Amino acid sequence: MASNRKRIGVRAPDDRWKLLGELLEARRRVALGYQYRPAFARARLPRTPDGHENVRLVQDIENNLRHSYPAGTLRQIAAYYAVTYDSLTAVLAGTADALVPAAPSAPAASVTQLPPMTDAARIASARPYADAIQRRLRELAGQGDTDPAGNRVFPAAPDDAKAWDGIGARMDIDDRVWFIADLQRRADGRDGGALSAPAPPEV
Repeated sequence: MASNRKRIGVRAPDDRWKLLGELLEARRRVALGYQYRPAFARARLPRTPDGHENVRLVQDIENNLRHSYPAGTLRQIAAYYAVTYDSLTAVLAGTADALVPAAPSAPAASVTQLPPMTDAARIASARPYADAIQRRLRELAGQGDTDPAGNRVFPAAPDDAKAWDGIGARMDIDDRVWFIADLQRRADGRDGGALSAPAPPEV
């Protein structure tokens, strides 16, 4: 296996790419539980620049449609399939015939008990949304993504994703979670005190 980062990236014989694709497909189907590629791409890969599920990358690597990838892309692929990068490159190099599952990342911090609002009813009505966001962050952290973009945290809610990546990015993680949770509470018409969202931090 050779690497030329300027031009062709990581290369390996065709039979090693074929084996890697088979191992990754088995990993997706059996260990991760995604029988279909679109569902896997939707849950574990960032979207393409035009907002579509990145099924093509999954197809390319599993079906052995490319024989060269930049090292950085292979590191991302390892993270998407929750395997170690070293075991992935070992398969390509011909020194291993199996992939090694990656160790789970440390869970994201729990939601603070002191949200950035003081009205008790408002906090109570926003808490289920905050808890749901935190569960999603823990899920993504377990996949190796500890600083996810909005479209991964809220794949079905583009407005929330935009707020997460925009004004929310200027907050610490707990305030960011509560900020979006409060927006979701308001959008759902839940009661709970003043309707203004938490004030963004000064810059």
